[in-house]
Amino acid sequence: MKVYIPNISKTQIGGGFTFLRNFKKALDGKINFVSTWQECDIIFIFGITTIDKSEIHEAVKAGKKLVLRVDNIPRKSRNRRQSPAERLKEFGELADVVVYQSEWCKDWAGYFAGDGIIINNGVDTSIFNKEGRNSDGNTFLYIDYNPNPFKRFDEAIYKFERYWRKDNDIHLIIAGNAPKEYLANPEYNWDLNVPAKVEYAGILETPEAVAEVMKKADYLLYPSFAEAYPNIVLEALSCGVIPKCISADGGVLEIISNSVDGIKTIEEMGQEYLNVFKEIINEN
Repeated sequence: MKVYIPNISKTQIGGGFTFLRNFKKALDGKINFVSTWQECDIIFIFGITTIDKSEIHEAVKAGKKLVLRVDNIPRKSRNRRQSPAERLKEFGELADVVVYQSEWCKDWAGYFAGDGIIINNGVDTSIFNKEGRNSDGNTFLYIDYNPNPFKRFDEAIYKFERYWRKDNDIHLIIAGNAPKEYLANPEYNWDLNVPAKVEYAGILETPEAVAEVMKKADYLLYPSFAEAYPNIVLEALSCGVIPKCISADGGVLEIISNSVDGIKTIEEMGQEYLNVFKEIINEN
């Protein structure tokens, strides 16, 4: 089976690229990933903002099968596009199968992309696991790699202070692209009104570095909303970290509910995609 994954994005960060890394790792040796649509059996779109739409139309016209993964409705301002919702609709109509990341995502984005199935994200448990945990029972963690208002950094700081007022032993680790105004004025201690200890771990360049920090933490501050099935929450749970301050708007509550039966691995996720691919090309 030959699969082509179009990608014109110049960046390699964010949930979509974490998914892509996990997807390729899980299906290594099971799928032949090719570099042009002319070679493939299936085109797999992992994000509608990472494609050249004319190429997709040409490929579908030539008879190639199309699987569209949807993890949200992209924001216009962030992606510099007039109508990402219309692009969802356009490619949802072209797709043989639309795969949503969660029930919430299907309800939210399905208005445009149409009906589809749900395949939840999985976790690379070779990296994100409880081995070597060295937390002290009092450590909170906040990680943000795509700073935007939906992430609610200021709410996370507010919530942490609320917790600290009740327990002065707790402290906070912040990692990733923290807001510049805080980094530029360290004397203000992240605008906290209390003398709580805060450590800035910087930008973590590898999954292994993220896992190392997670294994020092007990609680993940995650007030972010309208996210389909965020990898960071899955990875934290896999490392034994408890999410706090979670929003009901998005797929995080689904993650919490699903994790009761165990965290899905990337291998299990990959097999679900493989089953979809086999079905649409009638391969046993």
